[in-house]
Amino acid sequence: MPADTKQPLVVLDEEEISLSELTRACRVHAEWVMELVDEGVIEPRGAAAPQWRFSATSIVRVEKARRLQRDLGVNLPGVALALELLDRIDALEARLRAAAALPEPHNAD
Repeated sequence: MPADTKQPLVVLDEEEISLSELTRACRVHAEWVMELVDEGVIEPRGAAAPQWRFSATSIVRVEKARRLQRDLGVNLPGVALALELLDRIDALEARLRAAAALPEPHNAD
């Protein structure tokens, strides 16, 4: 398998990782992650950067943010907005799937 082939990443929401683990996993600088926190793209637990803990799903958000900046040239406020809108779309699609799975009501004639 080529070295640049990416393997699927499985992350569990209840897992927590440190700032350094997040930066290593995403291959980004801590300063950029701090900017993402300032923009509300990701939300750490903890009072200050040295104590920050992130949900492991933050890896996915950081990767999306990085692609938006790298591939589309989106600035950080735009990244925050785009990710918020993508989250809303995901939630609406989940609601549609759930509604489609419900049995149709029977008409009592």
